[in-house]
Parts: sequence; C-alpha cells; structure tokens
Amino acid sequence: ARCRTNPAAMSLLKMLVLPIATAAAFNAAFPSNVVTRAAASHTHMVKTPQSVARAVRSRAPMMRTDEAPALERVLATLPYVLPAIDGFAYGLYVYQNVPPIGAIAGAAFPFVASFESIPFGGLVFFIGMSLFTRNPNLSRFVRFNIQQALLLDIALIVPGLFGPLTKTFPVELQILGTNFIFYAWVLVVGYALFSNAQGKAPDQVPLLSDAASMQIGPF
Repeated sequence: ARCRTNPAAMSLLKMLVLPIATAAAFNAAFPSNVVTRAAASHTHMVKTPQSVARAVRSRAPMMRTDEAPALERVLATLPYVLPAIDGFAYGLYVYQNVPPIGAIAGAAFPFVASFESIPFGGLVFFIGMSLFTRNPNLSRFVRFNIQQALLLDIALIVPGLFGPLTKTFPVELQILGTNFIFYAWVLVVGYALFSNAQGKAPDQVPLLSDAASMQIGPF
C-alpha cells in the first residue's frame, strides 16, 4: 500500500527542521571564534578623541633637535607672545605680593600696554596666526606651536568673559581663581619656550597638545 503523507505533519516537520539546519550551516560557515574576533575588532575601531590625537601624534614626523633649525625655533616661539599678553593681567595679586615677580612685570608692562592700545590688535594677530596653521610651507613643528598658542589664548580669554560675574564672589575666592590661572599660564608658556629652545615640540600640555595635534593633522 502506498504511504500517504499528511500535509499538516510535513509543515510541522519543516518548521522544526529548517531553523536547526540554518543554525548548523551558520555555525559551520562562521565559527564562534571568528564572530568574537569580528566583534572585538569592531570595538577597537571605536576611537575616543584622546586616542585619535595620540594616533595623529604617533604618525607625525619626529621633531628632534636636529630637525628644528634655529630659525624654526624662533618662529615657533613668537606665537606665544599673544597668550603671554592676554594672561598678563591674571598675575595682579602675585605682582603686588611677590616683589621680584612684580619688578619683572613692571618692566614688561609698557610693552603690554602698548600692544593693548592698538585697536583690535589682539584680534588681528590671532586671525593672522590662524592662517598659518595650515600653511604647507611651514614645518609641523612651527604649525603645532602656532595652533597650541592659539588654543592657550582662547583658554585665557574665556575666564575674562565672566569677569563681571566673578566680582560677586568673595575676594579670597577671586584671588584663588586668578592665581590658579596665572600659575597655569606661566607653566604652559615657560614649558613651551624651554622645549622650543631645545628644538623639541612642547606636546605634553594636557588637553591643549592633543587638540593642537588634531587640528593640524599628522603632517
């Protein structure tokens, strides 16, 4: 006798067998370790801004002493004149209470006052420097310092925008805040000048150096 198939039974059988066969075929084609490695590689592809900046700096040409001639060291140092002038006022309390530093500030004050008396002098200087950060005729050593000096200047200008608001705080808190900015300003500018004098890029400033490297690119 011919065996008759039950359509309902066949449909049920297909529903049970097809998923199992599909899973087996997928496991054969893509072993679990391959899938795991693919997922891991995708995870490593997700980069933070800090990792991007480190990668840019690692791809950048090494900036050793023998790669920075004397002229480039001078050109790399000049951009820090702008943040040096814009950060001068933050040391008011230090100048009044530390006579040696006050004497140095008194000698530099005529130059600072002359520069600030020029209408829009700081803005023109800022825009002029920003045009050179992408100039391919300048070395990366010089362009990095220009970009970092610009970012430092921005960081110094921002607290001044809240000057009227800070006057509502106690005097002790105002002194603490301005002194902190002053000491940070001195450390960054001093570190940059010292590194440039040695022909080395001052690329260890937290936040600023990573941002400057990302702005100018690896070359």
